[in-house]
Amino acid sequence: MEELKSIQEFFSKPIYENELDALGDELANAIEDKLEDKKDELNEVVDPISILSYVLAGNTLVNIMAKYTAKLFKKYNFGKGEEAAKKIYNFTHKLEQDFKGPIARVVGLFTKDQKTKSIVTDGLFALLLLGLGAKAGTEAFTALKKSNLAASGISGLKAALKGKDIATLVKDIAGALA
Repeated sequence: MEELKSIQEFFSKPIYENELDALGDELANAIEDKLEDKKDELNEVVDPISILSYVLAGNTLVNIMAKYTAKLFKKYNFGKGEEAAKKIYNFTHKLEQDFKGPIARVVGLFTKDQKTKSIVTDGLFALLLLGLGAKAGTEAFTALKKSNLAASGISGLKAALKGKDIATLVKDIAGALA
């Protein structure tokens, strides 16, 4: 609780570069202390599904951050910053399309119609994301039951990010069907 008070106190005043260094050091020490306390709990198995889930969630998170950073940079006329944020946003969007590539190749074995191929690929990718989101939601609930708030927060974030992706895909599928 004391750490939270010092962080709140820190942000109530103007921030200078050397103060940011102090905040970074304080946060690093707090994280190191927490990890040291939980060292025995960190021996978890990492399976391919978890890796895929984290990669897709990370891609979505970077996509969202780049989108809003570009808007913020445009609003305050940061010039090259806006351009860089747009490049990152476009890269993450292309990366998501690349994740669909293997699904599209398999679907292409059964149909040559590009519209059908696109709709089925998006639908199957949405089902994959739905499964990963359900897994992350289950992990969040399990971690919450064990009073592991950090793990439940991370899993909850992954589930929420999957929900954003699913909503976008369903919108794209509906647009393609119309």
